[in-house]
Amino acid sequence: MKSWHRYAITLVGGLAVGLGAAWALTSGGLGDGGIRNGPWTTSLGYGTKATDPLTRAMVARSGLLALPAKETVYWMAKADAAGAPLDGNCRYSLSGTPLDARWWSVTVYDDRGYLVDNPARIWSVNGANVALDAKGEWRVTISPDKPAGTAWLPGIKGRPFQLTLRMYNPGKAFRADPEKAVLPRLVKEGC
Repeated sequence: MKSWHRYAITLVGGLAVGLGAAWALTSGGLGDGGIRNGPWTTSLGYGTKATDPLTRAMVARSGLLALPAKETVYWMAKADAAGAPLDGNCRYSLSGTPLDARWWSVTVYDDRGYLVDNPARIWSVNGANVALDAKGEWRVTISPDKPAGTAWLPGIKGRPFQLTLRMYNPGKAFRADPEKAVLPRLVKEGC
């Protein structure tokens, strides 16, 4: 074999290993941002130049188009309050009090981070479209079938899913200690 063939094979092999490793490292999504609060995790570095290269690559690969934390905080949940992975065949209660932010939303994605078409054409709820009860709390059911008399987010039947909570213009108290902020509870009710 000629020496240039060996160099070409080594170069192609090195590129394949390097690109494969980069793809594998960035394929986990944004599920471990370093700050944990119940089932939710985030990083206050999303959308900033100070973020490490690996996190910036994961943000770019997920298509987040992240804003800095003073403008938006992105929380991810891949498991319920008990630590079990979110299952599209199950019913969950997502509930809480109004969040310390100008506006917030929760969106359902598949386990790869993509929206999934559903017949109801509903992918998200937000602070403007969930009603507060007499105690000042809101509640949303996440399930494959629509329940009667409650706000609903369609689950992805037969598939795992994840949730993204976006908090736009979070308050100063929240930014001071996000690990202790009051975030929505995510409890499995049954399968």
